[in-house]
Amino acid sequence: MEGFMMLPSLIVALIYRESFAMIASFVASALICFFVGLFLAGKKPERQDFYALEGLVFASVIWMLLSLFGSLPFLISGYVPSFVDALFEATSGFTTTGASVLGNVENLPHSLLFWRSFTLLIGGMGMLVFVLRFMPQFGHKGLYIMRAELPGPYSGKVESRVSSSIHLLYIIYLSMTVLLVFFLAIGGVPLFESFLLAFGAAGTGGFGIKENNLAHYGSNYVQMVMAIGMLVFGMNFNFFYLIAVGKWRQVKKSEELKWYLGIIAGAVVLISLQIFRLYESILQMMQDVFFTVTSVITTTAYTTVDINAWPTFCRVVLLILMFSGAMSGSSTSGFKVARVAVFVKTIRQEIRHAINPSRSVPIQFDGRQLDNNTQRSIIYYFICYFSVFFVLLLLLSPFAENFSGVFNAVIATLNNIGHSLDLLGPSLDYKELPNMAKLIMTLAMVMGRLEIFPVLVLFSPSTYRKT
Repeated sequence: MEGFMMLPSLIVALIYRESFAMIASFVASALICFFVGLFLAGKKPERQDFYALEGLVFASVIWMLLSLFGSLPFLISGYVPSFVDALFEATSGFTTTGASVLGNVENLPHSLLFWRSFTLLIGGMGMLVFVLRFMPQFGHKGLYIMRAELPGPYSGKVESRVSSSIHLLYIIYLSMTVLLVFFLAIGGVPLFESFLLAFGAAGTGGFGIKENNLAHYGSNYVQMVMAIGMLVFGMNFNFFYLIAVGKWRQVKKSEELKWYLGIIAGAVVLISLQIFRLYESILQMMQDVFFTVTSVITTTAYTTVDINAWPTFCRVVLLILMFSGAMSGSSTSGFKVARVAVFVKTIRQEIRHAINPSRSVPIQFDGRQLDNNTQRSIIYYFICYFSVFFVLLLLLSPFAENFSGVFNAVIATLNNIGHSLDLLGPSLDYKELPNMAKLIMTLAMVMGRLEIFPVLVLFSPSTYRKT
């Protein structure tokens, strides 16, 4: 399937009449994927046991292999001669992170630029779920795989994806991407670049295709189209499925959607109150703030302004948004708004309980009372996340000159936001880091995309004990 996904990039190479070496690199990469897959397809497992443990391990291994083989076009073409750099770049794409070790990306061939951004689209839509659509023989195993791959505690899309209507969900996803390409193109963005920007917004990864990012276009129209696009792709994909089948009233009742839009509105107001003196036009200020807030909360990280010129308060608000992330069931990373909402309600519950110990205050979300197991799992996720966060801080600290650099690197990779916008000071330059640091951050990106637990299970010794 991954080799098949390389064909569009090969077509781009032919359209732009690129060198034989560039065309051959995609042909070779696709053939390697095909023959390795063909060989492995003939290997039949001795045991057919497949439950949650196997689903977690399966997801981790496949995402790592996906990145490994996805690095072949970079490596074989010679534009990224280092294996570690090529692996980092491919992993960054598939995990929709958007971090890059490449220098002047504008000098890359069109086909390689396309593959680089196309990996964002593949990663955003969920490669394993896409494959399972064509492999119904997985049966109940597919549910365990999807639970391991789909991000968020309330991925409502799981229900629709395991149904026969899963193909409709992907038609919607791709149709929204094409629609975004159309609106960018009529705004004066070249068609090829419109595809790349749309892939970045759809996958909420935001690979830069220009040295000065979206500021290159100098267009308020393009800025607003991308802001709305990122906002939409930060929503639960299941919403669009429900709308398509005429159940739009369920979308209106979503509490997570209200929290999502409320957090964005609140952040826009708070930042605007701090920086309105820096602008002559209030309308331009609101547009810049709205774009930046949606870009950060969806972990896309496209930029149009220098936020380091904003007051510290504004950057702290953006830092909180980086941790929050957008909605569950989307291609974004971070904690997810649903977890944030439940965590806030849990704190409020504990305060009320402290005031009146005999009072029972159940927590409700989306009109349903949450059981203790759900609350406990969310709290455990926060604990696990910060434990991994601090371990990564420790592992990367020998490669950083200051705290701000290593902090920015961890939040950028573990939260799949690509670059942390220098919120606490200068970020680490990925291409200048030693290979060991890049490998650690590569693993961090996969952990962030799969929400930590599948990777922890993969490296847990108890996983391989025979019972």
